[in-house]
Amino acid sequence: MTKADIPTSIKLYYYNASFWRGDTLRSALYLQGFPFENIHDKEKLDELKAKGKVPFGTFPVLELDGKILAQTPACAAFVGKLGDMYPSNDDPFAQANCDEIICGCNDVTDTTFSAFKAEDKKAAMEKDIDPKEGRLHMHLNGLNSIVCKDGSEFACGKDHGLTVADLAVFWMFSWLKGNAMLPSGFVLSFANLKKIHGNVEKNEKIQAFKKEY
Repeated sequence: MTKADIPTSIKLYYYNASFWRGDTLRSALYLQGFPFENIHDKEKLDELKAKGKVPFGTFPVLELDGKILAQTPACAAFVGKLGDMYPSNDDPFAQANCDEIICGCNDVTDTTFSAFKAEDKKAAMEKDIDPKEGRLHMHLNGLNSIVCKDGSEFACGKDHGLTVADLAVFWMFSWLKGNAMLPSGFVLSFANLKKIHGNVEKNEKIQAFKKEY
């Protein structure tokens, strides 16, 4: 992406909550030094909906020089391409892998939320984390298998460094670790995801971001 392609106005609409979908975009913009308007006021979110600018009825949504972009994987890819947090164009497989990882984080989230909505939440979660047939175990195990394929601490490999995929895994893993319904040993058993989390956690800019946001 050339400098001419970089929006002069970046507005990020997301709920007034810390969650990986919004934090991935916020932190990627912050780490790359791109100024953005962090909009989380409910009235402004509702106003955007009323204008018909929330195509899928939910957030995050990016407004880029007036143009609207929705869906977390698409927003993350765009933000990553603004700087150097998305695999280079000469490695289309790594780019697809980056998207794949973020889509995997969506699957993990959707499955977890389904258990939260169940009448018997504890039973639903115990079923989901079962290593043989559990849907959440399947998603986390799948995600764990497609990251750090070169043995490094980077989701898409050392050659690509820190990407939006690393940030997505970091924030999602942090959310899961803090979930009282999930045994801590279960979450920490996915070695590659844990490795990514540790690598991002020690990043000084991430620490600065956490203090500011």
